[in-house]
Amino acid sequence: MGKAPKLVGTGFLAVLLLSVTFLTGCTKRPDPEQLSQLEEACAAADKAEQTVQEREAELDRLRNELTQKQRALEEVNREKASVESRLNSLRGEMQQTKAEMDRIKRERGTTPPPPPPINR
Repeated sequence: MGKAPKLVGTGFLAVLLLSVTFLTGCTKRPDPEQLSQLEEACAAADKAEQTVQEREAELDRLRNELTQKQRALEEVNREKASVESRLNSLRGEMQQTKAEMDRIKRERGTTPPPPPPINR
């Protein structure tokens, strides 16, 4: 993964240097304009390589952040499953209790009086 951006940066620099050479012609000594163009090309290549390195660092940071959030999500999902399991267990117990109360009512043959109203 790290080779591709370096290859792109190196390729960019090579193309830039070749284009400067072909555009200016071949002489024994470059003139000041050609030197300034070469310096600009080198500066642009350096800046491009620095940008690639910054983006790689940002990508690594974002990948680490994603991994942490995925772990947190897994933990939350485990906790959710645990809560749902306990809730289902309580619902089952509640149904059993209700069934037991209904059975007791049938055995007695009467229903208990309603609870007194709550005054607020």
